Amino acid sequence: MNTSVDWEQIIDNLKMGNYPVLGNGSGRKVYDLGNDTVLKIAKNIKGYAQNEVESFISEIDESDTFAKVLCASGDNHYLIMEKAGFITNFAFVRSYYRVKSNRELFRLNNLSYIPHKYNLLVSDLCRPVNWGVRENRPVIIDYGFTGRIRRKYY
Repeated sequence: MNTSVDWEQIIDNLKMGNYPVLGNGSGRKVYDLGNDTVLKIAKNIKGYAQNEVESFISEIDESDTFAKVLCASGDNHYLIMEKAGFITNFAFVRSYYRVKSNRELFRLNNLSYIPHKYNLLVSDLCRPVNWGVRENRPVIIDYGFTGRIRRKYY
């Protein structure tokens, strides 16, 4: 991961309102940095934990299924990730993988490992808001909600 990010400049730009908000969840707020990247800011302890998980998964996963984390602050308050276009209907993901159901989707060889290896919740991964489009293919953009995080914070 790249660590040569000027966090002070990013924070200054945030304070000046220079980044549009793309999303707002229970633990994080997401901003468009305007350079094909997004900034995820932890709003609370849940958000810090989710940023930490996404950084970890991005670092060890060698597939192209996840949008990559490019940089995270040392305290996991801030995370910069590749930007992906919005998906409004999960049928797009099923169609891309040529399956008829969500159950069938997560039985595919290139996706079946995800829930088990990373403790990610299939029910969460089947929400279109957690996916995006990069280079005409679906990628998971929100993968910080593990079983452990759900048990600990929700």
